[in-house]
Amino acid sequence: MNWIIRKLYNGGMKKLTLLLIFFSFSHNAMADLDTARKAIAAGDGKKAVVELTRLAGEGSGDAQYELGKLYAEGILIQPEPSRALLALSLAVENGNKMAASLIEAQKKRINLLQLASLQEELGGLFQKGGPVHANPERAAEWLGERALNPIRFAEEERGELARKVGKLYETKIMRFTAAHSWYSLAEAFGSERARKDRQRMALFLQEQSLSQSKNESIKQYKRYLKQRNKMMAGITQ
Repeated sequence: MNWIIRKLYNGGMKKLTLLLIFFSFSHNAMADLDTARKAIAAGDGKKAVVELTRLAGEGSGDAQYELGKLYAEGILIQPEPSRALLALSLAVENGNKMAASLIEAQKKRINLLQLASLQEELGGLFQKGGPVHANPERAAEWLGERALNPIRFAEEERGELARKVGKLYETKIMRFTAAHSWYSLAEAFGSERARKDRQRMALFLQEQSLSQSKNESIKQYKRYLKQRNKMMAGITQ
C-alpha cells in the first residue's frame, strides 16, 4: 500500500512541477508581451520589434499579430509587407482572429517573388514546427502553392517540389488520390522520378479515384499556366 501512495504522490508532484513551469513560462511571456506593448505606446518601435520577434518565434499568436501590425502600419518602423504577411499568417494559424482582417491588404502589397518566398517559408515551418505546430497538411498546402507560383526557382526545380508535396500526401497525410495528383503534376513539370511515383500510387487507386486525380491535376496545371501567362503579360507590357 505504501508504494502505491508514494507513486501517486510522486506522480502528482511531477504534474504539479510541470504546471508550475507552464504557468511561470506563460506569466513571463505575458510580461514580455506587455513590455512590447508599452514600447509601442511609447513610440519605441525598435524595442517592440526585438521583444515581439522573440515571442513570435516561440509561437505566441498575440506577439505575431502585434509584430505583423507593426510591419503593416509602418509608423514606428519601416513598412515591410512581406514580414507583415508572414507574421500575420502565423498569428492566424495560432488562433489570433484579429490578424485575418489585415492579411488581404498585405497580399496586395507584395509581388510574386515575395509571395514565393513566403510560401516556401511557411511550408518549411509547418514541416518542422516552431512558431506554429508541425502540420503536414498545411505544409503540403503552402508548398503546393509555391509549386504553382510561376516565379522561377533558384535552386530546386518545380517538378521536384511538386513531387515533395506528393510525398507528404503519400507518407504523412495518407491521401493517395492527392498524392497521385501531385505526382502527375510533378511529372508534367519535368520530374523524371515522379513518373514511377505516379505509377506506384495508381496501384492503390480505383478507377474513380484515378479519374478524380486526373481532373484535379489538369485543373491545377491550368491554374499554373493562367498565372504564368498573366505574369508574362505583365513583364512584356
